[in-house]
Amino acid sequence: MAKKKMKDKRRQQIKEQKKIEKLKEKNKPVTFKCLDCGIEEDIPKDVVDIYDIFDEGDITVPPRFSCEVCGGTMEPIEYTSEQGITYRLEN
Repeated sequence: MAKKKMKDKRRQQIKEQKKIEKLKEKNKPVTFKCLDCGIEEDIPKDVVDIYDIFDEGDITVPPRFSCEVCGGTMEPIEYTSEQGITYRLEN
């Protein structure tokens, strides 16, 4: 009986660790780079996800923002959408 309780506790600990890792990954910011001036900016992943979900445009185009410095287009350096599409900025 004691072995079963220890296994159950260990399973619970593993589940909690996985939840924490998922939250950390979800809250990790996405780095965007301006295509004109080259400045980089971190934008929270949940903000990018919401913007990407509600965007009804072409899914082959990554989410884009306007650069606050020069007004140019900012694209993610690397971003995986909720649909599983991975975008990478090619230099």
